[in-house]
Amino acid sequence: MYYLILILPIVLFAIYFFIAKKMRFIDQPNGRSSHIDSTITGSGIVFSISLIALHFIFGFELSLGFIAGLSLAVIVSFADDMILIKHSQRFIVQLAAVTLLVLSIPSLDISHFSDKFPIIIGAIIFGVFVLNGLNFMDGINGMLGLGSLIILLSLAYLNLNIYNSNGAPINFIKQEAIYSLIATNIIFLFLNLRAKAKAFMGDAGSIGIGFSILYMVYMLIAQTGNISYLLLFSVYGIDSGLTVIYKLILKENIFVPHRDFLFKKLVHIGKYGHVRDSVIYASVQLLVNSFIIFIPIKASIFNQIALLFLVISILTTVFIRTRNRYTKTRLIRFFSQRSKGDIPMSNNYPKSDFTKTESKLKA
Repeated sequence: MYYLILILPIVLFAIYFFIAKKMRFIDQPNGRSSHIDSTITGSGIVFSISLIALHFIFGFELSLGFIAGLSLAVIVSFADDMILIKHSQRFIVQLAAVTLLVLSIPSLDISHFSDKFPIIIGAIIFGVFVLNGLNFMDGINGMLGLGSLIILLSLAYLNLNIYNSNGAPINFIKQEAIYSLIATNIIFLFLNLRAKAKAFMGDAGSIGIGFSILYMVYMLIAQTGNISYLLLFSVYGIDSGLTVIYKLILKENIFVPHRDFLFKKLVHIGKYGHVRDSVIYASVQLLVNSFIIFIPIKASIFNQIALLFLVISILTTVFIRTRNRYTKTRLIRFFSQRSKGDIPMSNNYPKSDFTKTESKLKA
């Protein structure tokens, strides 16, 4: 089994590369891109194809709701990689896909719908946010690959080392399913974690891996009752969340491609380099996950919420302080223009933010 878990994604990547070159599945750089070379995109679809294929071969016991939701989300995302689909249409599909995922969680299935309606709706909304948050991370080489690897390794450890009150192991998913994603991720990193990437995940990959991680985390929480496991992807979620808030404050279109994420600021203004930037984010997430893993599973809901608040507050403070080095002047300029009634009407990303002034940390 383990040989096939490693060999299958290698074969699938090779097949995809052959098809992508023939069909010209290429990401062409533009003014808002973080790369300067034409690169094969959409290769992340291998994550989902490999996982689903191995599920049917070895019986990973993945729910039909998850498989259906994953297939729906990934197919539409791959189409978006190739021909571009309206944001509203993608959102509707993601909403439907996450609904299928949430209702496939044993404790949140349709038989519990009436008495757990608020939890189900909250899980769906949060799930859509997570998908898009992880999707945003695909702009820097290695960022999403390394981050996903840290999260998956954390899930693999938890799946083997947590127990219920009777001392029986809690296996929220077949371990081989996690190993499948880890193997595919490692292979992808050989292609992506470099100064000049050979391939990008594309929306098909980022949505696919995000969907799988979301399912595993929800299964983990359902089995343990410990909501603090949401922190397993907190570093990436906070950057995405704060960036959305930042764009809304500036009255800019959050759906237009931009470089306002902190991890992109570190590359384009701080000159950190793609690999260094990705390693920093993955290291911080590893630190958070290592801390979370050793929190007692029997912690009360009050302690879980307190832990969530503490970690999120610390990360948010660090992100805001770091972000202010690159964007504080831009915010001051915006509020100054608003007080004078002179606010730009365009929702597009201001070209002035890529001037030499900003590269010297003055914007």
